[in-house]
Amino acid sequence: MQVRGFFLLLVLILMAAASEAGKNKKADCKYKFESWGGCDAATGLKARSGTLKKALYNAECQETIQVTKPCSPKTKSKSKARKGKGKD
Repeated sequence: MQVRGFFLLLVLILMAAASEAGKNKKADCKYKFESWGGCDAATGLKARSGTLKKALYNAECQETIQVTKPCSPKTKSKSKARKGKGKD
């Protein structure tokens, strides 16, 4: 029973260490991004591109990258009518 608990603890520690290592890799390339473009109705995505601003720790970075995200749902403006007031 103690061996199983120790093994589980060891696995959790290794997973946490691997997660931290993955976070550091994401911070190696820094980009300056343009504004988000319009929504593409065919794909439901909007895109923007970024140019390399800084490369940390001798990272191999692309000069330009393209990123996308889902379009935000359209917000409908609702005019709230007063119920029962002013209408006779």
